[in-house]
Amino acid sequence: MDNFFSFYNIEELFFIDEVKLKQDYLRLSKAYHPDFYLDDDEKYAEALHVSSINNKAYKQLKTLEGRVAHILRENGLLEAQENKLSQDFLIQMMDINEAIMDLKMEPDEEKVANISVEVNAFEEELSQTLLSLAQQADKELGNDRVRRESIERIKDIYLKQKYLLRIKESLNTFAAL
Repeated sequence: MDNFFSFYNIEELFFIDEVKLKQDYLRLSKAYHPDFYLDDDEKYAEALHVSSINNKAYKQLKTLEGRVAHILRENGLLEAQENKLSQDFLIQMMDINEAIMDLKMEPDEEKVANISVEVNAFEEELSQTLLSLAQQADKELGNDRVRRESIERIKDIYLKQKYLLRIKESLNTFAAL
């Protein structure tokens, strides 16, 4: 995978200048638009390649969530064997999952609403923690050991957010009934 931060020649930060990112994206989109190189097969192929990377890079880096995923991947932290959630978190989620399973047997709008409130509270807490850790990690750009520790803690938050997303999707199935 390409390092998209390197592609745009920007530092690997969670909080970047999103306006400058968009300007760089648009500048490269214009400069490497394949239609400008229809008469030259070699330049056309290069333009297609750069244009493809530009589109993928911008899509990944334009949001904090995308940057988090990219930084975790670039630091080798999203490998399946290392993606374990804490036992405490899983126990909390087990209670929510059981409540959702109960909804299969007995649909109840009030229970759906209560579970949604609980899940949203977890999600908000995780989001606030992630923001704080990301700010801390950006401040530690030159201190590799401390930055790595922050990024590893961010990985834990990221995995929990993904888990909660699956729970919300299950819950939305019942809310739609």
